Amino acid sequence: MFKPRADPCIFLHSSPDDWLLLLGERLSGELVRRFRHLARDVDDLVQLVADNPGILWVGLRGLEVGGPFRNEWTLFVEGGYVAPHARARWLYVETGERLDVRVQVSPCFLLSSLDKPGVRYTWRNRASTIFRWVSEVPRLQPLEVFRRAFPAELRELAHSRGYAWVAWTRWRDRRNRHLAEWLYWLDTGRLAHIDALLGRMCTSPSCTKNPSSEGLYISAL
Repeated sequence: MFKPRADPCIFLHSSPDDWLLLLGERLSGELVRRFRHLARDVDDLVQLVADNPGILWVGLRGLEVGGPFRNEWTLFVEGGYVAPHARARWLYVETGERLDVRVQVSPCFLLSSLDKPGVRYTWRNRASTIFRWVSEVPRLQPLEVFRRAFPAELRELAHSRGYAWVAWTRWRDRRNRHLAEWLYWLDTGRLAHIDALLGRMCTSPSCTKNPSSEGLYISAL
């Protein structure tokens, strides 16, 4: 049984070193073995999944996973499903501003099979704004597709105000935590809560702006 130190969102986190650290060498090696016809090593596998996240689930069937993220892994391995909820905990930034952007699913939801009942509906219902920019959820190279699709002015908000500021704005009565995760992922290719697990965070109140795409302004999990 494998006991990874991260949830399945790690597969959208484009850092081979972080995969090895959080999945462990045994599980990383098992994944390379299962995809050996397409990937020679972890670096190849990270790129393979980035290009086609949907290819992953089929190769995980039968994988026995325990540890602190057992439920999330079981749901993904057995059902091809990753829950759409936000995961990062952002430093509090006082703001009463609202954004007319309905994106209430995490980028992690891209790992869920579009062929599963309810997945397409969840995208349309909880992330309807995305379909102003793309006609369908992309199956191939989603990071690059969304980097081109997201409006420049929206991404600039994260650069000028900070990811935490975006997270504490509202869409109707809901915080934009999911949107902040998207903007961080688009800038870095990494998931904010995974970076937090590795201690890449800023706990100072001054961390409300993002002078570089590598800055992570979230609180400890």
